[in-house]
Amino acid sequence: MPRIRTAGAVATALTLALGLSGCSVVAAFTPHVEAEIYDSAKEFTPTATSAFGSPSFVPDDATVIRADWDTESGAAILTFTSAKHFKEGTCTAEAPVPKPAIQDSWWPIEGLPPKGVSCPGGWSAFVMGNQTYAALPGKG
Repeated sequence: MPRIRTAGAVATALTLALGLSGCSVVAAFTPHVEAEIYDSAKEFTPTATSAFGSPSFVPDDATVIRADWDTESGAAILTFTSAKHFKEGTCTAEAPVPKPAIQDSWWPIEGLPPKGVSCPGGWSAFVMGNQTYAALPGKG
């Protein structure tokens, strides 16, 4: 009888793993966190990003924009590739490197720069190469 239960548990775990393999890691384990990927800044419009607010500092040349946001707390993280890093005139004040309230597998945990910048809308950001990372604290 124990072998049947073990086999059933293994089958259930494999089915679950296969089903979740296409999902964002964070969304799979935190149901109130949503994730989206935008190909370019043209898709990253206020209408498309109304759930977490369209960050006004994302430059026009940004590509592969990833965003995760917590529907309960309002916290959000995002990353994008850009040679410009930020729209001109935004994100100029020095700030600590953000420690996000939510995480995903694409958020770096090593090699972070010593300082970040403050961006419009309460976002904090930092740059690593041509990749920009930003976090918005939640309401709690």
